[in-house]
Parts: sequence; C-alpha cells; structure tokens
Amino acid sequence: MTETKEVLSKRSLITIGSLFFLLFLIGTILLVLDYNEALYIENSIVQLIFEMITFTGNGLFLILTIAVFNFVYDKRFAKNFFIMWIFSGGINSMLKDIIKEPRPETNITKAADRGYSSSGYGFPSGHAQVAAANWGLTAYEFKDKARPNLIPEIFSVFIFLVAISRAIIGVHSLKQIVWGLLIGIVILIAFLYLEPIISQKFNRLGVSMRVVLAIIISLLYAILGTLLFPEFSGYGVNLYAVSGGSLFGLSVGYILEGEYVNYEPSELTTKQRVINLVIGIAILMIFLIFIYGLIVGTDILLFIQNAILSFIITFLMPLFFTKINRS
Repeated sequence: MTETKEVLSKRSLITIGSLFFLLFLIGTILLVLDYNEALYIENSIVQLIFEMITFTGNGLFLILTIAVFNFVYDKRFAKNFFIMWIFSGGINSMLKDIIKEPRPETNITKAADRGYSSSGYGFPSGHAQVAAANWGLTAYEFKDKARPNLIPEIFSVFIFLVAISRAIIGVHSLKQIVWGLLIGIVILIAFLYLEPIISQKFNRLGVSMRVVLAIIISLLYAILGTLLFPEFSGYGVNLYAVSGGSLFGLSVGYILEGEYVNYEPSELTTKQRVINLVIGIAILMIFLIFIYGLIVGTDILLFIQNAILSFIITFLMPLFFTKINRS
C-alpha cells in the first residue's frame, strides 16, 4: 500500500484552525456592524513605511518574485506560486464584482494629500487575500529549510503587515482585510491538498493533450471572466484578460520547458545562479519597461502581452540559461 504524504501536521492544522476561527469571529462581528472604516494614520513616515510594505502585494513585485524563484530556486514552486496568484486574484476580482462594496472614505478624501489610493471595490482586500495565499504557500515551501517553524513564523508576521498596511494607508477597512485573510487561508488550504492530485493526473497526459488543455483553460478563464464580470472590479483594465494571458504563457511555457529544456536551478553553482539572476531580471525589466507598455488597448492585446511575459519567464529565459551555463 502506498503511504500517503502528510500535507499538514495536526499541530499545523490546529494552529491554522484556531487562527481562522479567531479571524472569522472578528470578521463576522465587523460584518454585522457593517464597520467600513480604515485605520488610516496621517503621518508621512508611517505612510511611507506601509506604502513600501503594501508594494509587496503589487503585480510588479510578484512578477519579479516569480522570476527569482524560477531562475535560481525551483521552477515547480515558481509555477505553483504563479498559479496561486492567478486564481486567487481571479476569485478576489469576482467577489468584488459580486459584492460591490466601496472602499472606506479615506481612500477618496485623503488621496490628493498623500498621493496613494486604489480604484475598484473594496471587499475583500486583494492584497490581504493574496498575501495569505501566496506568502502562506511560501511559508509552507520553506518550513523545513531552517529551524522548525522559523520561516512560517516570519511569513505570518509579514502576511499580517501586508494586510494591515492596506488599512493604515486608508485603501481598505478592517472588515475588508480580515475577510481577505480568511478567503486567502481557505484558498491556501485547498491548494495544498488539491494541487498534488491535479498535477499528478495532468502530468500523466501526453504533451500535446496538456498543451491543448492549458490553452483551453486559459481562454475560458479570460472569456468567461470577461462575460460574467464585465466591470473588472473597476480597475480600468480587464483583469481576466491579464490573468488568462498569464496562465496561457505560464502553462504552455512550463510544459514545453519540462519537455525540451529541463532547466534545474538546484543543479547550478552559486556563480551560475548569480549570473542567471542578474541577466534574467535585467532582460525582464527591459521587456516590462520598453515592450510591455507598448502593447496596450484591446482585451486581446492584454491577453497576448501577459502571455508573452509569462512565456519569457517560464520557457525562453530557462532555455537561454541552459545555453550560457554550458559555455
């Protein structure tokens, strides 16, 4: 009989369950009271600190993080981190479009003074949700890399700081960040248990079938999201075209890389990792600055733009690295 690998220990489940129950209790009270106030602190230094913290939940930072993981750490974890972000972000956008709760007044009245505001609806907080899902996944990945529980503890504090930063800079209420954390935890737990099963079944398929399925799922994500949620959470850009394109480039690039490139960062020397990271980030920044910004306009172009970006990270750069690492 094959031994089933334990995903989370009983201690971890109790800890996460207790935290979830506490957040759920707080979130329910805030929901009943309809408390939609931020924790805005009108101090330039405090604002600067928490604006830097909140930046770790922005798209540019997460894209660069994915690139770093893919170039010098582990392509499988980079793939999971990317997928988590895409689907967690999609779920968040859909919930915002359905609930349509406005952000707190500090997001509007203070925007001109402090120069920081967010568009779109506020419930649940996307930064809080993605922080719990993605940085929670990172904590799980590195849980055994140092002293037991050290890295999960560090990331738990980091997740809290990212979430609370949204209330302190005034763009989300306490209720919105609490429910963002709750939903992020649910997504994280579901991902930890379902991803190994789905990946195992998916990897048993032939290359052609996997590529076809990846294309179909990516297109459905973009098309159905656009048709069912036409407001795109009020961000002024079709987030489903962005996410669908990202999923397209990620999935097709990852499949082809695994078949024809087999780039393994763990097998590189420290020198090779440093070289790959510097070159990879430099090329990525050039694309982001000079090319990414040129492809704008229609939803189709948004899809193509993000598909190219993801394909560069998952296939073209690993292919390039294997060439220069051999020379």
